[in-house]
Order: sequence, then C-alpha cells, then structure tokens
Amino acid sequence: MYKRLFAILALVLAALACNWSDIAPLAAPVIEPSPLPTFAISTLTPIPTETPLPTATSTPDAPIAWPKDQGVNCRYGPGKEWESVSSLLSGTVTEIKGRTINTAWWYIQDPLHTGEFCWVAYDVVDTAGNLNIIPIVEAPLASVTAVTLETVVTFTACGSDNQVTFNGSIAANGPMEATYHWEVSGDQQLVTPNETLPFPEARAQKISTEFFSADCGDYSVKLLVTSPNEESVEKAFKIQEP
Repeated sequence: MYKRLFAILALVLAALACNWSDIAPLAAPVIEPSPLPTFAISTLTPIPTETPLPTATSTPDAPIAWPKDQGVNCRYGPGKEWESVSSLLSGTVTEIKGRTINTAWWYIQDPLHTGEFCWVAYDVVDTAGNLNIIPIVEAPLASVTAVTLETVVTFTACGSDNQVTFNGSIAANGPMEATYHWEVSGDQQLVTPNETLPFPEARAQKISTEFFSADCGDYSVKLLVTSPNEESVEKAFKIQEP
C-alpha cells in the first residue's frame, strides 16, 4: 500500500517538474517615483516709495541780490559817504539794475519804495542770475536836502544897533560843496556874499553868523542855497524891547 502511494506521489512530482519551466515568473512591479511636490515661489513686489521731484537749479536770467546775514543799508550813491535812504532786509530778494565800473556797488530796485532805486555794497549781499548783462550806472549828483534857520536877537535899545545872530544848518545826501548866502529884508535890507561849505560825506552841518545889527523893527531873514541845487528857508523876526 505504501509503495503504491509513493509511486503516485512520484508521478505527480514528475508531472509538476515537467510543467514548471513553462510558467514565467511574474514581473516585478515597476514603481514610478512620485513627483516631488512643487511650491509656488512668491515674487515679492517692492512697495513703491515716493521719489522726490528734482530740484530746479536753473540760473535765473535777471540778476538778483539778497543780504548775506542780516539787513543792509541801501544808499543814495555808491559809497559809505552817501546817505542811507532805504534797507535791503534779511530774506528780501531784489533785482540788480546796474553797477559801478569796478563792480564794488550794485544799483538795485528799492524793495521798500516802489519805483525807487538805491545802492548796496557787493560784499554784503549774495547774487544770482546773469551778472554779465548788468550795465554800468554813473553815480548820482549829491544835493542839499534840507536847510534850517533860527534867529537870536541881543536887544540893547531902540534907537541903536541891536545884534542879531543867525543860526542855520544845511544837510546833504552825499559828497559835494554847497554854495549859500543870507538875505535880510524889512526895515533894513542886506544880501551877503556867497559862501561855500564842503561836504565830504552825507550829513547836516551847522552854520552861524553875526553879520546883522539894526534898530527896532520888523524883519525877515532867508538862508538860500544856490548850488548844487536850490533850497531855502525864511523866518520873520522882530527887534523890540522885551
């Protein structure tokens, strides 16, 4: 019985051995690699910043001037010997209209008086613009600007001479020479010869004279400047007992 069982088992194994080579081994599965995850790379957009507009640096055509540190005097003529007639205040800009031949003084539009002009020294102001177009301007002629007069009577007695002193002043706006004389009218008349008074600079100068003496009466005296321009002042006075 066992022999028969072994024989059957041997036959089965033989049959399987014959057919095993016909069975192809299963192919190993191909594993496709999973794609790596992709990440969106964000592009940072810079926040726009405000760009300042360029500052204009063009040079103005018209020449201009303004004080360097503080307000400066503006004079009637080009020099410190001339009267100060206005000011160029700090922070004020004005147009240059002329210059001296050596460019030491600028002739500017007076910022305080419409339609007027005056002079400032070049070294106390800053300038801009086309300075090459500034013309040369001649200095003005100085003139007498004011005269004053008063009388002082030294009374002695009516019927005799009484001394009269005339005190006056002459003011000029620049260097010059003034020519003047006195005129007395009334109960007695008199005209004095011309006298000259030099002015090295702008100022007022006092003059005094005691050329006149007369009896009691009504009089008038005039101080008359005839050159470089005419200016006069007149005053009435009396010689009488106090």
